[in-house]
Amino acid sequence: MSIIESILSALRSVYSHKMRSLLTMLGIIIGIGSVITITSVGDGVQATIFDTMDALDRRTIQIASQSRADLTRADIDAIMMLEGIEGTTVLDEGWGFEVERRDGRIRSGSLSGIDANYNLIEQVDIQLGRFIDHVDVENHSMVAVISPQTAFEIFGFINVIGEQLEVSSWHGTELLTIIGVLDGNYDPNEMEAMMAMMLTPVSRAIAVVPITAFNDMTNSNQDIVQFIGASVSDDVDIVELSRTIAALLDIRHDTEDGFMVMDTGSAFDLIDIMFTAVTVFVAFVAGISLFVGGVGVMNIMLVTVKERTREIGIRKSLGATERSIKFQFILEAITLTIIGGGVGIVLGFLVAELMAGIISELMGADVSAAISANNVAMAFFASTAIGVIFGVYPAGKAAKLNPIEALRYE
Repeated sequence: MSIIESILSALRSVYSHKMRSLLTMLGIIIGIGSVITITSVGDGVQATIFDTMDALDRRTIQIASQSRADLTRADIDAIMMLEGIEGTTVLDEGWGFEVERRDGRIRSGSLSGIDANYNLIEQVDIQLGRFIDHVDVENHSMVAVISPQTAFEIFGFINVIGEQLEVSSWHGTELLTIIGVLDGNYDPNEMEAMMAMMLTPVSRAIAVVPITAFNDMTNSNQDIVQFIGASVSDDVDIVELSRTIAALLDIRHDTEDGFMVMDTGSAFDLIDIMFTAVTVFVAFVAGISLFVGGVGVMNIMLVTVKERTREIGIRKSLGATERSIKFQFILEAITLTIIGGGVGIVLGFLVAELMAGIISELMGADVSAAISANNVAMAFFASTAIGVIFGVYPAGKAAKLNPIEALRYE
């Protein structure tokens, strides 16, 4: 029997027992579909996060306190003395600020206070007006830069340069003059807020103000800062420099691991590792479904061998070799698993697109399922491997049947 004839025979066998074949393939469909769904959605979310974070310079170091010791401006001076540091910037971020939208509802969120060097760690694009400069910081100017989303929600239009933004918190209420609108297109169909972890402090804030104005609004010490960003030259080992900064700050404040010092490149790597770990874990869990599906395939192939015992006897009496019979039954097992894998791939793609749409709505971000050729190839390989692994035993049993006994089988 030729390969084409064997394939056609396998397809006829599957078609002649449609319900049994479907139930047999169910584990394969669920397993492959789960792997495709999780890897596609995971890759899509990861790509969205990386696209958002691409504005951050990977040659920067982020510094924050993780103890009772506060970062101070004297720490900035000490960090600037280190070899390889090109410049520094500071950032304070406070939550619990509110603005009233034009529909009367209250929007709560964060306020970011920055200095004029913030572009050292993030490339901020402005579509209208300008960004915070040195004069704003030195004069404690009550000015703000906002996103187009915030502009539309509060004023109903984007060109809001010169408008007054009323910001309230438990510290009181302040009127801020809008001097700039961040670059970006406003989509009124998007949700109001995005997941905070996916955004930079500037892009997630209700408003961005000079660091001095932020301290005035929150009645905080001008000498204490929450975060320090440092730009690093290309010829310096940024990981080693991060360790040096951490050690320097511990010595200055008499702490042990009192400060979180992380370079942006490592943050990207950490996110990549996290997503990879989650994907591998879910794929492992889905692999259990594939194993169960493989057992189902082996079970149904044993039943098939039993049902076709007389056919095997006839083929052997006509000269069929053990190899050809074994090949026929392995091919039928592979046919089952490949069909199941194909259905799983299609189902996985559909569910992945559905989940990506739901995540996009919940996060307000444009998340799309990243369907790659590698995922398809992996699913095809897994389906074929399961067919071979779990089809070998039934095929071997069929090949070893005694032709005389097989012909007598009722």
